[in-house]
Amino acid sequence: MTKKQRSSVFTFLLTFGSLFSYSQEFYFVRGYVYSVDNKPFINSNVRLFNAQTGTVTDDLGRYEIQVPQGLNRIAYSYLGFETQLVELVVEQDLVKNIYLEESANQLNEVEVKIRRKDYSYEVIQKVIDNRENFLNQYKNYTAQVYIKAVEEVENPPVKQKKKPEETLNESVLENTENEVTEIKKDSVPNLNLFECTLIRHEEVPNKQKEERTAVTKLNDQSTLFFTTITDGEFNLYENLQYVPQVSDNKFISPISNLAFASYKFKLLGSYYEGLQKIYRVEVSPRKLGNALYEGEIEVFDNLWVLKSAKLSLNKRALRQYKNFGFELNYENIAGKWMVTKTNYTWKVKEGSIKKDGRCLVKQSDFEFDKTFPKKFFGAELGVTEAEAYKRDTTFWTSIRPEPLSKDERKFVMYKDSVKAVMNSKEYLDSVDVIYNKITFQKVAWAGIGRINRSKKQEWFFSPIIATVDPVAIGGFRNRYDVIYRKRFENRKEFFIAPMLTYGYNNKDLRGNIRTNFLYNPIRISRISLSGGRGFGIINGAATIADIIRRNNFYQDISGNIAHSTELLNGLYLSSTLSYAKREDLGNFKFGPIGDELFENNTPTLFSTSEVLRTVFLLSYTPKQLYLREPNQKVVLGSRFPTFTLKYDKAWAGNSERFNKFSFVEFNIRQTFQMGILGTSEYKIQTGKFLDTTRISVMDYKYQRGGDPYFFSPAMYTFQLIDQTFSTFDWYLETHYTHQFNGFLTSKVPLLNRTGIKTMAGGGFLLAPERNYRYSEVYFGANRIFKFGRQLIRLGVYNVLSTSNQTGFRNMIKFSFEPFDASKNTWSF
Repeated sequence: MTKKQRSSVFTFLLTFGSLFSYSQEFYFVRGYVYSVDNKPFINSNVRLFNAQTGTVTDDLGRYEIQVPQGLNRIAYSYLGFETQLVELVVEQDLVKNIYLEESANQLNEVEVKIRRKDYSYEVIQKVIDNRENFLNQYKNYTAQVYIKAVEEVENPPVKQKKKPEETLNESVLENTENEVTEIKKDSVPNLNLFECTLIRHEEVPNKQKEERTAVTKLNDQSTLFFTTITDGEFNLYENLQYVPQVSDNKFISPISNLAFASYKFKLLGSYYEGLQKIYRVEVSPRKLGNALYEGEIEVFDNLWVLKSAKLSLNKRALRQYKNFGFELNYENIAGKWMVTKTNYTWKVKEGSIKKDGRCLVKQSDFEFDKTFPKKFFGAELGVTEAEAYKRDTTFWTSIRPEPLSKDERKFVMYKDSVKAVMNSKEYLDSVDVIYNKITFQKVAWAGIGRINRSKKQEWFFSPIIATVDPVAIGGFRNRYDVIYRKRFENRKEFFIAPMLTYGYNNKDLRGNIRTNFLYNPIRISRISLSGGRGFGIINGAATIADIIRRNNFYQDISGNIAHSTELLNGLYLSSTLSYAKREDLGNFKFGPIGDELFENNTPTLFSTSEVLRTVFLLSYTPKQLYLREPNQKVVLGSRFPTFTLKYDKAWAGNSERFNKFSFVEFNIRQTFQMGILGTSEYKIQTGKFLDTTRISVMDYKYQRGGDPYFFSPAMYTFQLIDQTFSTFDWYLETHYTHQFNGFLTSKVPLLNRTGIKTMAGGGFLLAPERNYRYSEVYFGANRIFKFGRQLIRLGVYNVLSTSNQTGFRNMIKFSFEPFDASKNTWSF
């Protein structure tokens, strides 16, 4: 019988036998898999074609596989060796030893040597080979998503007086199926909680949108992770994962093209789920690095897709979290492999406060390859329904895919029990009575607050300590501030702040008043008014040593009105109309207290001038991404640079004292990721005075000199310019910095354990009118420290500069950068 005939008979027998499979008996085939020189193969594949199942050999090369009675076809394979196909008629338990011969088309000798150590490398390679199929398994999908993020907060024990809500509501009753229990306030856990249901839409590649249908926020939300899909996710099928809320780094996936260069793998074992075999693979970094995971992944045999991944992030790569990990679970939905459940875990330490966090994300009700309206995916990444924040307990109970834990249930019930009370006028009035009570401490140190919560109004009066200004210009002064703020239900806000100050040496009364009205929170539209009599700074770009010297001040009477709004998404316009009368301090008396602290008490003399000016600032960020909340717009940023154009014009008045000039300035600025190499930021700026008919020193365009030892903000200043100077004609300045985010130091033993990271950058200035050319480069190291809740990045850098006027210079400088949590950036 020929090979083709045998194959036909085998196929017929398998088909015929399958019709009567309900009566078949099963037997075991056992044995060893060897090389031709009698070396056992560990983790060699043994596959039964009848049922598309199989096993792998153990540490001694042994295998055991259960097969049905009758004719069976079994394949034995190992990477780099010829697959051997054996046909067996099984009527009882059998022993079958197999000898595999080396393949004629061997893999690279080094690669074969590595992979023979552990079958996990072959498993990972097959998953990598299958990545494109996974990434292109659908054009788009829609899913229902449930999110619950919780933090257990541990505060140091502090004795406190009872708050009004504790006196009004000491306990609540909890109903369970078997009993009714009373929950005392003291037994309620201290939690931060977020719950949300949303409809998620995603389209390949990288288009997404969410529609929030229900949202609950209880207590502090600042460190909760994944309260929106725009927080970023860990899609391991992408080569790199970037989640800016968690880290400045991009992480290398263990199934990326860089997997074998970045990770070590070890097969932990395998198990069956029904007839499907699943491999468990340990993942660990080859070297200690910031942008790498550690943990375990599970892979379906033959299908070569992930079943699950449980990974943690290197703590040196984390910003605000002490540690962070996640677990992904995949399921086959209508032939597509989707993440149906994700668990995130983290820890945070803020001073003496500790937070233990977790987040559950469940996706269900998938729909694939839908037809979306044109422009459905765009800059608006999410929208929250107006009713989303008004969902009650009954709603949440009906939609939760998993019930709350006992502690979560206690916490939510307690919050629900006091919600009505806390929103009542009686309760708000009682809280206001306590807050508004005047005490000696408030009068002397803290300031006096007056609040009416039901009307959303607030007053603040300065304490006595704030009225004393011993080092003011001209000597000792007294000042007093009052602030009034009103917030509206639709997030509109009004603010007014008058201030008076009196100087005893010059017997002068000065002051100002500022108002601001946010009238359209969605377009971030606001109008502001201000005016008064006070002091101004001549050169706001002066160095730290010079900016507070008395020769840098003048006195003025001024008033201005300003307006800013978003015209289109990403396009902002601000305009200002202002008037000022500026006089020098030549006749001003300087005092023995305060003024003598400074080396230069001689005021700068100039002719009295007046200026009536308009300033227009147009800023555009293409494809700016945002979320739309009820009555609010949350800007998320863009992958494109921001372009800014400024036009400043002083209009000639009816007197020669009025200044007359015009100035134009343009800049481009952008921050972007460079994969695992770190984060780059650049700025290019140019400008010129178009008219300088009459101009005062406080209106000049200044190029700031460098500060000794202090590394000033690199996007705005140069480090080693000898002294501040002005420019009137065209100038060009460029700035660039790159934070390596540990890419370099993570490769250095011992240093990679310190949390120290490196930074490099440079800048260039061209001022043709002064025949001045300046360039600088700098490099150094920095480290992030946490002081309570505030992150501070301290750095030390070596700056090298050269110019056509001063030649080569070199200096060591130190930096101090606070992190802006509201903007998620270190940039000033």
